[in-house]
Amino acid sequence: MKKIIGLLLAASLLLTCSGCSLNFFSVESLLSPPMQSGKNGEVQEAFNTLMKKEKIQLKTPLAGDYQTSFVLFDVNDDQNDEAFIFYTDASVDASVRMAFLQCIDNEWQIAADIKGGGNGVYDIAFSDMNNDGLSEIFVSWSLFDSKVKKITGVYLPAMSENGVLTLKSLGSEYCDARGFVDFNGDTEKDFVVVYHDDTGDTQKTFLRLFSLSKSYELVKYGEIPLDSAITSVSRIQSDVISINGDKITRLFIDCQKSEKMIFTEMVYWNSELSVPVRAISKPSLSNTRSYKVSSMDVDGDGLLEIPVITSLAGDEKQFSVSYYDEVYTFTLLEWKNLKGDNDNQTLKTLSNPLDEYLLLFPWEGEVSVKYDSVRDALVYYEWKESEHEYGDELFAIAQRDSDEKFENNNILYKDDNTAYFFEITQQGVSFGVTADLLKQNFIKI
Repeated sequence: MKKIIGLLLAASLLLTCSGCSLNFFSVESLLSPPMQSGKNGEVQEAFNTLMKKEKIQLKTPLAGDYQTSFVLFDVNDDQNDEAFIFYTDASVDASVRMAFLQCIDNEWQIAADIKGGGNGVYDIAFSDMNNDGLSEIFVSWSLFDSKVKKITGVYLPAMSENGVLTLKSLGSEYCDARGFVDFNGDTEKDFVVVYHDDTGDTQKTFLRLFSLSKSYELVKYGEIPLDSAITSVSRIQSDVISINGDKITRLFIDCQKSEKMIFTEMVYWNSELSVPVRAISKPSLSNTRSYKVSSMDVDGDGLLEIPVITSLAGDEKQFSVSYYDEVYTFTLLEWKNLKGDNDNQTLKTLSNPLDEYLLLFPWEGEVSVKYDSVRDALVYYEWKESEHEYGDELFAIAQRDSDEKFENNNILYKDDNTAYFFEITQQGVSFGVTADLLKQNFIKI
């Protein structure tokens, strides 16, 4: 079976904080007896004491690094964790809320209780934007359980009048995706937001840039419209290049064009004009490819590259395969960095979206592919350009479940769920294909 769908079960964690322990729940459940015994139940008891209601239900973030209703993080760098609890109170309304708990003198106290901007929580993230030792909290609230429509609330740890750490709201922003990076080169992190606005007659997408002022205000210092073909944003990445001694941060924004196709916007900061600048004028026309292939540092030089579809030698009718009513197309990709890469180097990969891998491809014009449905493998052949036909089979790569075997059991790559096996023919050996070469050139996506 090629695609594995499974349930991931999170292990329960027991964490301590100055004598205070947290009891974690891995799924949404009613906060009602039975209570946990000992210190394990302290945070639950403190939370229940505040609420004193029976219609409390825990909410679990849908994505991000913290997919549990109870989140621990040291927001003020005092070596002690604070707790964030997401929940709804059906006796009030359907809005999701966030309780903020602090452990003082070995007892958990509710320091803040915040009403969210939606009826679900998409994710939570932390970032010390101005390097002051306090981590700002970024919570994306889901609107009607949508994975696209979100509003991110920004909160600052602050001392209350009675000396207890609490949270101050700095505002909120609609967003499809967000990031934290020093974009304008002032040594402090910025809050980077991509927002897709489809409320009008014409869909528009904007990149917005926010910094944290000395008085702890979230200030928008830049905005730029992006490609009009964007339907949503899947990922924001960044790298830093050096040009004439100046370090420039670049944002790589992987954008959904359709259900199966993406392209990449690249934006950098123009320090002379103090504005963000798009490096590619029409990215939806120039680098659209399979949604499975993101921009990435494909050559390991610390700089991100953008894949662009280029010609693959062979019979184009062989480059597509139908699998469970979906069509997958094998393509040759050329990876472009735009600035900073070695201009003499051309890096290309064979993209297999069906089996979800890339293969660095030094055989342009010499090797082509066919999909063998009987062997359930992508087969690589020598390509005879003068005769315009396939020659000898050189090697084959097949994806299997990790516990399956594949003929001579040459393992190319393996993780907990998936394994990739290969076969090299005698003609492939003569051609120069080796096991080490395939392993070095293989990239799981």
